[in-house]
Amino acid sequence: MGNSQSQPNGDNVDTAAAATAAVYGSGSEVESVDDNNSAASVAESDDNKEEEPDYTKLDIVSTFDSDMVLKQHTSYSPPSSSITPSVHYVFLVHGWLGNDLEMSYLAEAFDKNISGEEEAGDDDNEQNNDGGLPATKRVKRSRSRVTVALQKEVAAGGDDEEDFHPEIVVHSAKCNVGKTHDGIKNGGTRLANEIINFIQSDTLTRREEGDDSDNDGDINVTFSLVGNSLGGLYSRYALSKIPYEIPLSNDTNDDEDNSSSSKKKIHLLPNIFCTTATPHLGVSQHTYLPIPRLAETIIGTGMGATGRDLFRLNADAMNDGAAAKVNAAAAKTVKRLSSFRILQGSNANIEVENEDESDCVIRNMCLDEEFLVPLRNFRRRIAYANAYGTDFQVPCQTAAFLNDNSGVGHFLIGARCLINDDGLDENAEEGAERKRSSDKEGDAEEGEVPPFVVAVLRTDQQSQTQSPARKLSGQNVASDDLLQMSQSLDALGWTKVFVDMRDSIPVPGLRKPSWMCTSSLDDLIKQREGINDDVEGEGDEAKNKSRSTTTSHVLTSQDLSRSTAAGDSLNVPLGHTVMVANSKSEAYKQMNFQGRPVMDKLAHDIVLSLDE
Repeated sequence: MGNSQSQPNGDNVDTAAAATAAVYGSGSEVESVDDNNSAASVAESDDNKEEEPDYTKLDIVSTFDSDMVLKQHTSYSPPSSSITPSVHYVFLVHGWLGNDLEMSYLAEAFDKNISGEEEAGDDDNEQNNDGGLPATKRVKRSRSRVTVALQKEVAAGGDDEEDFHPEIVVHSAKCNVGKTHDGIKNGGTRLANEIINFIQSDTLTRREEGDDSDNDGDINVTFSLVGNSLGGLYSRYALSKIPYEIPLSNDTNDDEDNSSSSKKKIHLLPNIFCTTATPHLGVSQHTYLPIPRLAETIIGTGMGATGRDLFRLNADAMNDGAAAKVNAAAAKTVKRLSSFRILQGSNANIEVENEDESDCVIRNMCLDEEFLVPLRNFRRRIAYANAYGTDFQVPCQTAAFLNDNSGVGHFLIGARCLINDDGLDENAEEGAERKRSSDKEGDAEEGEVPPFVVAVLRTDQQSQTQSPARKLSGQNVASDDLLQMSQSLDALGWTKVFVDMRDSIPVPGLRKPSWMCTSSLDDLIKQREGINDDVEGEGDEAKNKSRSTTTSHVLTSQDLSRSTAAGDSLNVPLGHTVMVANSKSEAYKQMNFQGRPVMDKLAHDIVLSLDE
């Protein structure tokens, strides 16, 4: 597991990968080469002159006993309020053919929220643009800014004890740069190693510099993840490999200091788990335009092990049907023709060829307790999804794990169509009250819905993964994997944010004729909330009276699946990269800049929620 910047592999060696990357990827193989170079150049120009440690070299995950990790996950309970973590770690995880600059604008947004830069004026910006390169291009540590802010508070007469807030450290993962073809398992395992190694290294550095407030005892830190696209699946897999108690140091030398460090423990507390446009249910039956299973097989196999995972090709080996056998045979043929050539050149990739071919990793991550328990342990789970057919790679149905046959209820927290003329969300207060009455964690700012957010909804956490839809009489859903997967994830309790990027896509859309338009999520919410824009009467008073006739605040997964599928315009589906302001190269940065308000909101919400 060498340095990801210097290891060429299948991302750049086979034309089959380039042909299939357009179906799911966010760039071409040529761009992937440029991305690696751009990431390296920024690393060389970083303000920190010391060479950054390589957090991808040490394989520490394999040293943990899997039964011990599972036991820690199943026995975990949230800490009491008396436990104050010393640091909040936030890891940003890129997607297919991406690099560690992909989410650099989100890192910059975190930095602004952490430092209060927006209020600080232009002086801060000038300080952070030494040599023409923003220091926030790859945010690794926020310590200097937060420490300065805390020192200012203390100097102004604040109570150091009372005003203490854990520092927030943001790190963009690099372990999968140039390695996104070799499957979710390998990518997720590499990510788990990088997360653990980074936390250990950063904690040791803090202790050496005297920044740790408790040098004598064990250390408590929280960790959060924001995974974009494939990075969300990497993150979900990595959770199953990360124990909640790790040694401060892996050094087994006899040195007294090292021996003391190896005995001390770092307690990892799961905090916030967020995904942006992640194909939680895979992309089989969730492509932008419906394609036959045989076409999925050819495309998925051409994308290597990751493509087989995303299109759930290994699931065919579990079925006995004739069609499944034909697809499995086709997959093997295409694999022999292209996959071995795509994947050659990396030791980590060779391991994939010896994997159990019947193992459907996406299905397992949705249904097996090994993966569900660590995800359930997070204090909050958030999923951002592109609504109205603006995402070619990851349509809304899989990004928000919706299903046409699911009756799982989604409670409405806020919606842009409920904003009155004063700019206030009339449903936010009631939504907040519902959250308080059900003892659910949540942030009140979710009710403040900006224009680009269609709606924010929440599913309740259930003790069992079975949803009401499975109990409907006369409905056989036992063999419906996608339905079970959707219900199982919903039972964990999620906040789902449906984003409308139609006005932000750089290519203008075309208005659909009325006969082509279907009921949108905006229309459905208005209908359910009893809002009639054509109410006759004395202006706002009549409309507000109409709004007060609310009959339901719950939308089912089926409702959402159908109402978010398409909008009232035809748009070039570029929302996948625009929503996250994807900045993996200069061209992407220019093309996707209109997605920055979405990332500003995400960073703002997470920073406010970290200390809850």
